[in-house]
Amino acid sequence: HTETTLGLLRTPDIRCSALRSGVAMADPMQSTINQVQTVMHGSACTLVLPGILFVVSFVLLAYRNYTEGNDDLPLNGFLANILLQMLPLIAFKVKLWSAQDRVSLVPLVLCKTLLMHVVLAIYRIMSTVVMGIGEEKLMFAVDCAGLLAALAILKWEFEFPMSPLHWIQHKDVTNLVILASFGAFCSHAFFIVLQPSWMSDSTRAQSKDFHVPSILFTAANYVDIVAFMPVVWRLYQAEEYEDSNTGTTVTVEAKRHVRVFFVFVIAFYSWDDVIDPAMTLLEEPLAMMAHAAHFMLLLDFAGFFIFQVSQPTTVKEHNEQLQGLLSRDDDDNC
Repeated sequence: HTETTLGLLRTPDIRCSALRSGVAMADPMQSTINQVQTVMHGSACTLVLPGILFVVSFVLLAYRNYTEGNDDLPLNGFLANILLQMLPLIAFKVKLWSAQDRVSLVPLVLCKTLLMHVVLAIYRIMSTVVMGIGEEKLMFAVDCAGLLAALAILKWEFEFPMSPLHWIQHKDVTNLVILASFGAFCSHAFFIVLQPSWMSDSTRAQSKDFHVPSILFTAANYVDIVAFMPVVWRLYQAEEYEDSNTGTTVTVEAKRHVRVFFVFVIAFYSWDDVIDPAMTLLEEPLAMMAHAAHFMLLLDFAGFFIFQVSQPTTVKEHNEQLQGLLSRDDDDNC
């Protein structure tokens, strides 16, 4: 009985020893993970992958432009769109990496990018409805789901008013939508009126008159290109207010906003860059590669930004949270 009792008394010590051993084994692994994250997202190496992906997309565009025949699917415009979509993301990452004291600005204006995706989904839905849903039922359903998801996140996560009158007060978003819409109309007018000699036969056949669904779909593509521009503008505008008490302080609520935002973005572009191309563009490897490059850039961007907002908080002056720029123009923030 005495030995049994001693054995029972020793059991907690054995368990504690095992627990300490497990923690000791976990610490090097966690340290390694942290070091890898620091190298990938906390040093200049974080700019290598975006640069490579941009160069790859540019090479794909140049190669297609050089080799495309009259009977080939006109992909130059599509590849150019992919290339242009990368530019705001790269500019965003470069600025945030070079001025990490601006990180607290970003979570407060993510709703602007969500609002751009609301407009993007609306344009796509309108294009499909005007042209006739027909065989595009799956595409129509996905666009509707994306619209509802963006609105739900705006309402319940960001507590964003569901009034269009409030939406148009965000002048940067309104101006970008107007610019994209005007650009879509002008690009179609250019091909219809001028009919340049370098147009392929298939493009020339589609450019005989103004086709409203095509204009709406082009407008959606242009909105997609500039969807992240409001946040990029906000970061670069911060340079005008060097005395602002901006810092890396990010609240728990703002960190949740960031996670929810990127769950939506990755889900949204999983369809655009992975699922839909796999269903429709298997015979066009260049298009598949361009979509893959764009999606990899988004994944890298999401990992980088989540890493930045998860870092220990520091503030430039007086340990005060974000003021200055955001308080100067409250109506222009979420």
